[in-house]
Amino acid sequence: MASLESQSARDSVAQASREIRAEAISLQENSEPLNEAETLNPEATLSLEGAVNLEDILYLGDRGDFEETLYVEEPESPEDDSVYRGDWAARGTIGGRASKSLRPEQIVCEGEMTEREEKSNPEENLKPERSPSPEENLSIEDLELLEGRFQQCVQAVAQQKAELERDGLREEIRLVKQKLCKVTKECVTYQYQLECRQQDVAQFPDFWEVLTTKAAQLSGELVQLQDAYQKQKEQLRQQLAEPPSQRDGPFLQEGRQLSAQFEHLMAESHQGLEEEYEPQLLGLLERKESGTKALPKTQAEIQETKEALRPLQAKARQLHLQKRNLEDQITVVRQKRDEVQQYREQEEEMEE
Repeated sequence: MASLESQSARDSVAQASREIRAEAISLQENSEPLNEAETLNPEATLSLEGAVNLEDILYLGDRGDFEETLYVEEPESPEDDSVYRGDWAARGTIGGRASKSLRPEQIVCEGEMTEREEKSNPEENLKPERSPSPEENLSIEDLELLEGRFQQCVQAVAQQKAELERDGLREEIRLVKQKLCKVTKECVTYQYQLECRQQDVAQFPDFWEVLTTKAAQLSGELVQLQDAYQKQKEQLRQQLAEPPSQRDGPFLQEGRQLSAQFEHLMAESHQGLEEEYEPQLLGLLERKESGTKALPKTQAEIQETKEALRPLQAKARQLHLQKRNLEDQITVVRQKRDEVQQYREQEEEMEE
């Protein structure tokens, strides 16, 4: 690519030198002054010294539009001196400066140099001359300068985009951290409540085991007492089945007393167990029911908080987009201001 650009630049320079020499010869023959040559508009030309308009550097339009800004009318035939001189006057200077009239000594020298080159290179004179294109009028240094400035502009745009993206990511990270802190506090609160409920639920099996053990113990005692009661009852039945006698009277009375005492003890023990363990059992059941009832409520509260966060998230996204749009507008205004400043500086330099 670099070799092609260098070759095209060399061809353009050689073509321009040949045209200048041919024009000098034609002017020498016709003895017409070259002071009538008009200069092109400095804004439409490119300077070979590096003063290039920013619009030419950042130009992204069609190639035809760019060629129209640098359009140079080609002569119809090299033999027609009048047309060729008109074309030369319309071209002006490539660097955007006022064209200067050639002195007679320069015309004669250029004519002699042209004759010498034509004699030394007759084959090149016979070759058909290519029409110079706007790209060939630029030298290698100009092309490299344009490419360097274009790369600088691209790098500046990429850097600006990276800064905007970084600022946006920082804002998003800050918002996410705020939401994370809030959600973390809520999670800690709910976790504490859940641990309290879990402790209550964890203590329930211990109470249940104690009550079960106590009930089993009392059941064993009850079975023993029932066995003893049955034995005593059988003995008393056997005694009743025997013929009555006076000795049986005290035994029967004692048996009745023991039976009444046993029933009284059983009733007292049963009532004592109910009075001691029934409140604890009821309290555990109430805690379990309250825990089961509070669990859906806490889940519903968590869902409500999540739904309340959704509009805030949407609003944050909208504000972020508005911020990005405003930053883009500010960037565009700054670029336009810089372009106007550069254009004014160029105008001042041209006026000077």
